[in-house]
Order: sequence, then structure tokens, then C-alpha cells
Amino acid sequence: MTWVVGMPTSWGYSFGLSDIRVTLASGEERDCLQKIHSVGPFVAAGFAGSVQIGFGMLETLYQLLYLEDKSQAWDPVAIAQWLPEDARKVFALFSEEERALQSHLLLLSAHPTDNDGGSWPIAHGYIFRSPNFLPELIPVHKIGAIGSGNGIVECKSAIDRITNDFDARFSLMKGEQGVHGGMGTRLGFDLTRILKRIRPSGVSAHLHYCWAYRGEVIIKTNNHTTEGPWSSFAAGSGYGQSADASPLPPITGEGVEAFEMPTIAASWGELVKLLDAGGASAVGCIA
Repeated sequence: MTWVVGMPTSWGYSFGLSDIRVTLASGEERDCLQKIHSVGPFVAAGFAGSVQIGFGMLETLYQLLYLEDKSQAWDPVAIAQWLPEDARKVFALFSEEERALQSHLLLLSAHPTDNDGGSWPIAHGYIFRSPNFLPELIPVHKIGAIGSGNGIVECKSAIDRITNDFDARFSLMKGEQGVHGGMGTRLGFDLTRILKRIRPSGVSAHLHYCWAYRGEVIIKTNNHTTEGPWSSFAAGSGYGQSADASPLPPITGEGVEAFEMPTIAASWGELVKLLDAGGASAVGCIA
């Protein structure tokens, strides 16, 4: 199963995270799949449900959102208007067995030209669910989610607190002080701690973080080191920093636990090869 979460912010970006677990047709679970990707200028997409259909949706988005002129970008509102028809066409191409596994998409973006009245670009988030794929708007500083993580009590409670409790949401917003993208990092690590503690079936504690800015989509992992109650992890997205900017050094030494992303498949072909090498099949697998 899976958990993909998205939140448009008032700081000029949309933030998303996704776990890496895939459930095989046999019921076996593997931590090996990247489910959130950059699909176009300032646009990212995550998927849940049939993995084969999910990658079919991403490939279609790559093609539809491709622009030869790199100075151009798509209006997120326009994408949400025309995507349902294209998504239904892709969905219909797959077998009845795959369609029965469903297909849900979460789209995150920053508007290429429109600002919120100040200097920040307007951030957008939408969810599309099979079979009709009608757009569901995610309001700013609210959290939308797809996948089985919605059914886990502790996960849902954490999301509900941020969505409905102003104090919890304001505390999260403090992560933005001095660190562009820090609000996303704080949300991601709060959920990481929950997932590491409860270890729910179907959802991995290994996560990809995604920031969709005007001008760039950044995807990172929740790799970190822990010693006792202390954890060290990179704060923010690194947006606007030089490529050779030095990250904070990790905690090292005796008793330190390193939490690192395992080998990941980022496409259907890579997943087929990875599972085949491990004596398993990708046919009928679910994210």
C-alpha cells in the first residue's frame, strides 16, 4: 500500500511526501519504489493504487507537460481542468484487473506567474481519483492524502491536527523561519517519527520529500542519523543554495543509528528488474 501527502503553502511552494512501500500480488511488501516525481515545469505528481497504471499516468504527464521553450510553464488551474479526460483515457488502456486496483494522483505545483498579492507565487495542490479523476482542490496550508496511510489512526490524527488546529499549524509554520522549505521538512520529519514508532503494515517510514517551487522541483529523502532522543537531518529544500553548499554534518560515533534510503526503482522498468532480481514479480503490485 502507500501514503502520499501534499500541502500547498503560503511561502511560494507546494510540499509533498511519499513512502516507498509496494505490496506485491502475493501480499508480500517491499520497500523499493519512488512514488513522487517531477513531471513538468514546476509540477510534481505522486501516485497510489496500481503501480503499472501510476507510471502510465506519470509518462502521460511527462509528454503532455513537456515544453521545448524552458522559459514557459503551465498554469496549474488549466492542468486540473484538462487532466481528468486524459487520465480517464490512460486508465481505460489497462486491464480490468489493474483498474480494479484503482489509480489516484496527487499533483503539486507553483504558479509560474501569479502571486498571492505579495512576493510569493501561488501554490496549488489537487487530488484525482479513478475512475472519473475529477479534481479535488487542496486548500493552502491544508493537507491532502492518497493511499492506505489515511486509514492509520495515528497518521490521520497527525494530519487532522495540522489541518484543523491553528496552533498546530502555526507551530509547523515556524519551521520556515530562516529555512526556505523548512515547513515541509518539519512536517516530513514529524510524520517520519510516527511511522518509525508504529511501523504500520503497508506504509514505510522511508520517505521522499518533494518541493514544487516556481522554477524548480526538488526531491530529497528523509535520511537522518539518531542518537538517543536527538536526530540530525537536513532542514529545508536547499532552494536557492549553490550546488556545492555543505549540508550539516551527520551525528557519528558509537550508538548512532543511521536511517538511509534502500535501493529504489524510479520507473516501471526499474521496478520489474529490481523485483525480478529478488525473485518476485511486479505484475499486479500496488502502491
